[in-house]
Amino acid sequence: MPIVDMIYYWARAVPHRPAITQSDMVTSFQGLADAIESFGERIDRLNLDKREPVAVYIANPSFLLATIFALMRRGYSVAPVNPPLYPYLPGAGIRNLIYDTRGQVTSGGRNIRFDMSWLPEPKKESAKRAYARGTTANADCVFFTSGTTGLPKKVVQPAAALERLLRYPFTCASGNQQKILVMPSIASTFGFNRVCEILNVGKTACFALSVEGTLSLIDLFGVELVVASAAQALSLARARRRNPAWQLNSLDAMIVGGGKIEPRALAETAAALCRNLISQYGSTEAGVAAAAPFRALDGIAGGIGVALPWAEIEIVDEAGATLPPGAEGLIRYRTPQLVENINAFGAHAVPGVRDGWFYPGDIGSLTAEGVLCLSGRSSDVINRGGVKVSGARIEEVLKALPEVRDAAACGVAGPSGLEEIWVAIESPGAVDVEQIKAHLKTHESVGIAPDEVFIVDELPRGELGKVQKYRLKELLLGLKRDA
Repeated sequence: MPIVDMIYYWARAVPHRPAITQSDMVTSFQGLADAIESFGERIDRLNLDKREPVAVYIANPSFLLATIFALMRRGYSVAPVNPPLYPYLPGAGIRNLIYDTRGQVTSGGRNIRFDMSWLPEPKKESAKRAYARGTTANADCVFFTSGTTGLPKKVVQPAAALERLLRYPFTCASGNQQKILVMPSIASTFGFNRVCEILNVGKTACFALSVEGTLSLIDLFGVELVVASAAQALSLARARRRNPAWQLNSLDAMIVGGGKIEPRALAETAAALCRNLISQYGSTEAGVAAAAPFRALDGIAGGIGVALPWAEIEIVDEAGATLPPGAEGLIRYRTPQLVENINAFGAHAVPGVRDGWFYPGDIGSLTAEGVLCLSGRSSDVINRGGVKVSGARIEEVLKALPEVRDAAACGVAGPSGLEEIWVAIESPGAVDVEQIKAHLKTHESVGIAPDEVFIVDELPRGELGKVQKYRLKELLLGLKRDA
């Protein structure tokens, strides 16, 4: 069942139930459905080519979602974006943009300004809108994911993949919680798909513009579940510790995805926010593959989830041979969403697909009980003169130190042309660089000292809070030149 059909159903069945809650406005299901229809009528008059995707950036989540759904209802593929992505749109074959900001826009296509005239006119209760039927069969969603590289990569989610996702029995909206706050951007599959899961079952999707706004919204509206990336969850926990007056009694669960959360950060998050933390592991290309409450993963190093019933997960070597339980290797998995992606575009068009499996670029293992353990990224392995060291292990060891708030490691070519280990550390106080080097050299899981250690104010991050290694190297090279 297409997501817009479900929104229209809820608009008829429970018209005044909140669909979207923000700090400054609440949109009912009827209000959302009316906006989708009104925006759709405006889009019809634009005479856009349905063979071309339309990019959308509108700061207000209610207006953004109504525009996305209106485009999908009219059979357009849609790309939710943020302004930093504008320069990449023409290269991805996207020439048309609906936006509400001033300044930079796209070139070579149409830039369509959204304003309040798009909103439906107020009507009498007796004159309810008859929602038009439409099709979303060709309405794919286009996303740009950068992972740790910092370079946007176009990924297309077919309409069939979204519909299949919404039929899964386990989603962020499958519990008893009615008010669910989504922190990841709607311009990501993580954020957009979670919002669709919420609206699909007639629950309320909540949004805030800042970490402090998130705490306020939880307090004010009684939010029961928060969906966040690992970095966002930790930021929220630290903001709560700075502002303990916020009342979070309504919050009974958090879903954490978009990366591994370290044990110290996990404990800090649980203590500041809520004890019921749930881990999710997945990707833009193939959806969620594993999940489990963190309490079920307690004591399992790197434990990040258990394969969902519809997902297959394997650990393999470089040649694709399956490895036994406990052995560390490349993670690969496949899901019905991945199958829909391949069916729609072909395996060659889906990044990371080999022999019908998706390779996310992660290194990990499976326990004998089927728990997926994440060790790091294959791209994070640093080859220092023939000695291979995991950047993720270095980071994990450093983050356990009390004087380190966060850390990141990367390989940088040295004067000899060989790769060196460079480390960046965020710290609220003084750090003894020589002690850091000595600690890593003597630690059993590292055993080698980094060549360079930098103290930085802030690590470069993407939307979900992941450190972007491409930008990190640029930052450290600049600091080295300026030293």
